[in-house]
Amino acid sequence: MSSLTSFAPRHSARLLRTGLIALLGATPLVSAQAQTQEPQQAEPSKGYNAEVRRGSWSIFAEGGTSWATEVWYPTLNQRRSYELAPAVGGGIDYTIRPWIRVGGEYLWSRYRREQRVSSLDAKTMPIKVYGNYLMNFHNAKLGLGLNFMELWPRRGAQWLNLWLGTGLGYSMASGNEYAFLLNNTLTQGGKTIPLVSGTSVSNESSVVFSGGVRTTNRAESFETLYVPASLHLEADVSRQFSLGLKGELDWLLNRKGIAPRNLVFALATVRYNFVRSAACALRSRYEGELSTLNEQLNALQRKLREAEARAEDEAARRAQAEARQAELEAQAKGGAVVPALAPHFVQFSHDSYTISSIELERLQAFARSARGHQLELLAEASTPGSEAYNQQLSSRRLQQVAKALIAEGFAAEDLDPQIAIGEEKGKPAAEGRRVTITIKVKK
Repeated sequence: MSSLTSFAPRHSARLLRTGLIALLGATPLVSAQAQTQEPQQAEPSKGYNAEVRRGSWSIFAEGGTSWATEVWYPTLNQRRSYELAPAVGGGIDYTIRPWIRVGGEYLWSRYRREQRVSSLDAKTMPIKVYGNYLMNFHNAKLGLGLNFMELWPRRGAQWLNLWLGTGLGYSMASGNEYAFLLNNTLTQGGKTIPLVSGTSVSNESSVVFSGGVRTTNRAESFETLYVPASLHLEADVSRQFSLGLKGELDWLLNRKGIAPRNLVFALATVRYNFVRSAACALRSRYEGELSTLNEQLNALQRKLREAEARAEDEAARRAQAEARQAELEAQAKGGAVVPALAPHFVQFSHDSYTISSIELERLQAFARSARGHQLELLAEASTPGSEAYNQQLSSRRLQQVAKALIAEGFAAEDLDPQIAIGEEKGKPAAEGRRVTITIKVKK
C-alpha cells in the first residue's frame, strides 16, 4: 500500500497555483471596479440586503455534518453512525452587488470507516480481521456566489436570499488505518506461504491458529483540487446578521486510490455584515440632499435681500415724488411752504428695530439739513406677525429714531407728534418696515 501515500502529481500542484493566483488576482480587481462606481442608497422597502449592502464585507461561521461517497475501504461499514461526520468552518465574502459576491472559505471535516471481516480466507496471509480508518479533511476554496432571488427585484420578502455558488478549492487530507491482523505462515527457501492453504474459515467454524498476531497503524494522506457547488438559503434577521442553511457538493479531482469521489455537506451558517447602522445609512442618504437644500435656501435669501433693497429704494423714490407733488399742490393753492425738504424714511430689516449703519448715516445727514424745524415721526410695521407684536415693534423703532435725532441736537419738544401705528396700514413688505419723518410746514 505504499503507493497510496502520495496522490498529488506535479501537474496538479501547478494547476492549483495557477487557479488560485487567477482567482486571487480577479477578486481585488472586481472589488476595485465595484468601489469606483457611485453607490446608490437603499429605499426603506428594499430590506436589509438591498443596495445598502453593495461594496460591503462580511464574515461567516458554519457548522454541521458531512459524508463522503465511494470512499476507499474494501467492505461495508459495520457502524452506520460512521457514515456521518462533523464539519465546521468559516470565511469572508465581499458583496459587489446584491446579486454577486466573491470570497474565501475554510472547512474542516472528517470521515471514518470500520471493517469487521465476517469470513476469513486463509489463502492470503496476513488475514485482516478488523480495521478502523479515519481521515481528516482541510478544504480551502475561493468562491463566487450569485443571488438567485435578485431575478425578482420587486419581491416582497427582500430579507430572503438564495445564493448559488461555485469556485475552485484545494483539499488536504491526512489520516491513518488501524488494523488487527492474524499471521499463520510457513517460510521455507525464502518463500512464505499460508500454513493451511485453501482452508476457508467461517463464523460456524472452530479453528485454532498458531503463529503471529500483530497490529498495524499506517498513515495515509493526499492532496487534490476540487470543484464545489453550493446552494445557500439566507435570511436577514437584522442589518448586520444573517442566518442560513447551506448544502454543498465537492467533486474531488485526481482521485487515485484512497480519495473519495465527493464530499457532501449540510451546514447551518451565521453571517456578520460590516454595514452601517440604519441611522448612519439614513444620515448619509440625506446629508447630500440637506446640503443642496441649504445652498438653494442661501441663494433664495440672497435674492430676497436684493429684492428688498430694490423695494426700499423704490419706496424712497416714491415718497420723494409724493412729497414733491404735495409741495407743488400747496404752491398752486397760493400757500407759503417751506422750500422742498422731502419726508425722510428710516428703513428697518424684517423683525428688527436696530438702525443699520447706512440708515444711520442717512438719518444724520437729514437731521443736519432739517435743524430749526419741528418734525413729525410715524413708525410702522409690516403685516407678518401678530397685531400686538407689530405694535410693540413699531414703538421700539420709533424710540430708536427719536434717540438718534436727539443725539443730533433736536429737543424732545421738536419731535411732536411721535406716533407708532404698528400694522394699521396693512403694508406687507419693505414699505411697512420704516419710520417716516416729516418736516412741519410753517404757513
